[in-house]
Amino acid sequence: MIIAKQFSYLMLTTVLVALINGCSNEETANAPAQTTTLEVNDENCQLENVKKIENKQAREEFAGLCFRRGNFVASPKKAW
Repeated sequence: MIIAKQFSYLMLTTVLVALINGCSNEETANAPAQTTTLEVNDENCQLENVKKIENKQAREEFAGLCFRRGNFVASPKKAW
């Protein structure tokens, strides 16, 4: 009896989560990210220019590319 009760609670929770996610107003939740045509450079990576990108996911990806741009420079080795 306890197993059936736990299973019914699990199923009820699953159905409620599915209904809530299906009623979301956010249209871009499951949409693939659009690739940006902006080049990653000093001018385009200014905060004002990044804010102009309307698609939230594309804006976050472009900001991440701006954050990680540059070359890797290894630190000097230390002899402890």
